[in-house]
Amino acid sequence: MHKYSTIMRSILVFSLISFFTISLLAQENSKVNTVKHGDNFPVFGLKNNLVYENFESGVFPPAGWTVIADSTPQTWDTASYDPHSGSFYAHCLYDDSLTGVQNEFLISPVMDMRGVTSAVLTFYFQFSRYWGITPYDNYDLYVFASIDSGMTFPDTVWHELDTDTSAWTSFQWVMAQVDLADYIGDSTFALAFVYYGYDGAEAALDDILVQTAGAIDETEKEIRVYPNPAQDVLNIESEQYYQFVELTDINGKILLSEIGEFKNKTISLDGISSGIYFLTLKSEDFVYSKKILIRK
Repeated sequence: MHKYSTIMRSILVFSLISFFTISLLAQENSKVNTVKHGDNFPVFGLKNNLVYENFESGVFPPAGWTVIADSTPQTWDTASYDPHSGSFYAHCLYDDSLTGVQNEFLISPVMDMRGVTSAVLTFYFQFSRYWGITPYDNYDLYVFASIDSGMTFPDTVWHELDTDTSAWTSFQWVMAQVDLADYIGDSTFALAFVYYGYDGAEAALDDILVQTAGAIDETEKEIRVYPNPAQDVLNIESEQYYQFVELTDINGKILLSEIGEFKNKTISLDGISSGIYFLTLKSEDFVYSKKILIRK
């Protein structure tokens, strides 16, 4: 009887392992996201930013945004299955009719970059590693930049491979961050989020933010981050409370992420190597992003 029970337990364990392995493979190879990841980002009514779009209106495209669809049936649209935050996000499904290459543009409102001293684009994206990176490279996600109010987009400022993809699986929400310093001073700046490919898979966007500092942003005066360059610790002194703090590397890999009620805070840099990083603070009233240099 004991031998029989042992055999049955072994069969059960093997069956469970097989089930989860098959489920993971099915998700990885799927053309669409089939796993709900849940909210992992606090929702804020953000102020003093050139652009903040979380698609929570449920109207698509949102006010000020434009969709330029190619001739294929699928293009950018709203979705609610697995938002990064809140209830809605933007996604583009692959063209299952296989009639041609998809080239779908989601264009931001025009931004005035005059009078700012820094500008950083932050957003979250979902993508199929299996269909878009390896073993297949059937589609891409780009961010293009325009300096003529979105009439033309000559510059590529981001591609999914610019963000470290080595540690994530298909359709995880991944943060991307892009320095827009080259466009400071331009009064007719715009961004295009572009789905491009043939026989690809779903791609999604959420919490798109263009955060600036300078003449139009007073947050810089209210927050002090030191030392910079830093070695062992990073100190944050703020005149107002914030509820979210995050430290990422230049590839978007999250090294620290905390939700709480913070004002003055010290971050240990143990185990973090020399390099360039981004510190992000968020509250109901502001998003603050600062480039940090760590020297060991």
